[in-house]
Amino acid sequence: MIFGQEVHDSLTATEEVYQKRDFDTFMIFNRKRNAHACIMSIVFIVLYPLGAISVHLPIEHIPILKNTYLKKKIMAIHAPIQILAFVMMVGGMALGIRIAHDLEYLNNPVHAHVVIGLLTVSIIILFQPIMGFIQHQHFKKTGGKSVFAYLHRWIGRGAIVLGMINSGLGFQLAETTGVIVPTHSYIRSYALLGVLVFIWFSVVMFDTLRARRQKPSLDGSLDEREKRVATEI
Repeated sequence: MIFGQEVHDSLTATEEVYQKRDFDTFMIFNRKRNAHACIMSIVFIVLYPLGAISVHLPIEHIPILKNTYLKKKIMAIHAPIQILAFVMMVGGMALGIRIAHDLEYLNNPVHAHVVIGLLTVSIIILFQPIMGFIQHQHFKKTGGKSVFAYLHRWIGRGAIVLGMINSGLGFQLAETTGVIVPTHSYIRSYALLGVLVFIWFSVVMFDTLRARRQKPSLDGSLDEREKRVATEI
């Protein structure tokens, strides 16, 4: 009964918002909400994890690929995926802000989905491109990692995880306004999320263990560094 009353109150408040803004019909609003959900799910459940996975792909050990442009993993795979995800994320955020404004979610109390979403997107916009660019320039000169490489990596991982969590919070928030999220939407989203997270974790562990086993000796470290620079540039 209490939940039913909350949904009724929320729907009533939504109807009042639409009465104030007759230029925005429910059909248009619903399209914007669906677009926001689809875009942000693709960004944080598919594209960003794929971008992170691409850095650890063992392309140099695949004969058919090791002599192609794909061996430059950062510029050939990682950067294009991240740029596409970044552009889509900005568009999805704009839709989300508009939806939050229409439903007055930006007023007190501010919902967790809105707070985490704005925080996550802001972190990515403000820090990730800059740190990634600085590290790439450092790598071209020295062949090694700077502190920006680790900041870029771990802030990115944290932001992706927050985005994944926020996807579920978005479904829950939509249901509080009377929207019925189909069960298959949950299953599809979280099944895909589970598969990509498993692959992500697996390639990171594989890459880490392989790097430890093949750690160059002191005498051969210079040659190895030169090879890495030639591969990435």
